[in-house]
Amino acid sequence: MKKKLKLIILLLAVASTYLIYNLNDKNNITYISIGDSLSLGENSYGATNYGYSDYFKDYLEKNNLLSTYNKTYTSKTKTINDLYKEVLLDDSTQIDNHSYNLKRLLRDSEIVSLSIGINDLIFEYNIRSNQITEYEEDRIVNNVFNNYKNLIEEIKKYYHYPIYIIGYYENNTKYDHLIRKLNDRYKNYSEEENDIYIDTTFISKNNIYFDNSLSYYPNSLAYKKIAKKMIKSYQQNK
Repeated sequence: MKKKLKLIILLLAVASTYLIYNLNDKNNITYISIGDSLSLGENSYGATNYGYSDYFKDYLEKNNLLSTYNKTYTSKTKTINDLYKEVLLDDSTQIDNHSYNLKRLLRDSEIVSLSIGINDLIFEYNIRSNQITEYEEDRIVNNVFNNYKNLIEEIKKYYHYPIYIIGYYENNTKYDHLIRKLNDRYKNYSEEENDIYIDTTFISKNNIYFDNSLSYYPNSLAYKKIAKKMIKSYQQNK
């Protein structure tokens, strides 16, 4: 009788653990990707393909962790100011017969990834002359970074977990020096804010990550590796 009672207690304990695990830890993550072309998943030929957020989504899905995935607020031309205005907007946005509100999405999300600022950097650079001094470079980076800080502060009014900040990489362009400076600012600020900075400079060091040498944007190998870095950080921080 005692053996049967012990067996029943053991089975009940196992069943309770199983139910708690499946009810509380499974299929409950809302993940949103926001930002520019890297968030969208632009490939080396200007088309939208599988990006790092899609591969990260696949990982969450495969491990029965994902409830909702959304990358509505990504676009090739997205700037910091664009995204800032979208966070402020109280009204919903109609896209493909669906109604979205970024503020509400941020409130409901457990994971947010963000790449933003390169379009701003290029715009700031190109409205000045080609003979840009180091002082002007610093001024450009400071302008972009200050707007970025305002954006992060606004996001964190609604979203209360670490943000996955995706850094940029060099690709033999006239913007490389500015990209290095901006990355440094992003990385340091991410540490201050307890966000997760994902370094992507590995992309610029190997031609295998580009299918088109004339494009800034990488191929699926690069996006997969960014996603692997995100997965590693997620596993370490969950």
